[in-house]
Amino acid sequence: MDYTALIARARVECNDTASSNPHFGETPTGVRDAANTVFRLLNPNPVPTSIYYTYGATSRSQAGFTLLDGPSGYVSITAAPDAGVTQPFFFDYFSQWFLDADYQQMIDGATEDLGGVAGQLMDAGLNSALIQFVISRFWKRRASTYANQYASAAGGSSAAPESVSSQYLALAKAATSEGIRLMTAFYTRHGKRNAPASGTITNQISPYTPRR
Repeated sequence: MDYTALIARARVECNDTASSNPHFGETPTGVRDAANTVFRLLNPNPVPTSIYYTYGATSRSQAGFTLLDGPSGYVSITAAPDAGVTQPFFFDYFSQWFLDADYQQMIDGATEDLGGVAGQLMDAGLNSALIQFVISRFWKRRASTYANQYASAAGGSSAAPESVSSQYLALAKAATSEGIRLMTAFYTRHGKRNAPASGTITNQISPYTPRR
């Protein structure tokens, strides 16, 4: 598998494809004063082909706006929305957690975890183990976004983001264990691999002693 194929497979396993993370009826952030045209979607890395714009009588259109910066989610509205709140103004789209470049880095790291060299393909039989190590890195990255947040309480409700980090790290640990299991299974001789690559033949000395 090349990077393109490995990234596609990793996205499926990490539930981070172009249709994995939907966001419907989302009002973007930005000043709505009938003059401002730059707004930001609430989730980074929106899938460009999935973005639909609704404003007033215009419903789910892929015109009337421009995606300025994919990773940050900034969009420019062709005609500034009015300052009122009666007109509907929102976006529907799908987003992804990480870019292809991020997955390539995770694949390189997973390759090194398996004893390979980053950027060089390994035996195809190790692909399943490699993907598990990629999944582990995926969850570790997700966990890091919550690691510096703390529990809070306000207005009768509370949030414990640090518990999310712990759950993600548990998923990373499980993926690592599965990767090690698959790697071990690959190097364990089984099935057609039972035949030894080499062997030693020994013969016992006959107990018969010839006449001298």
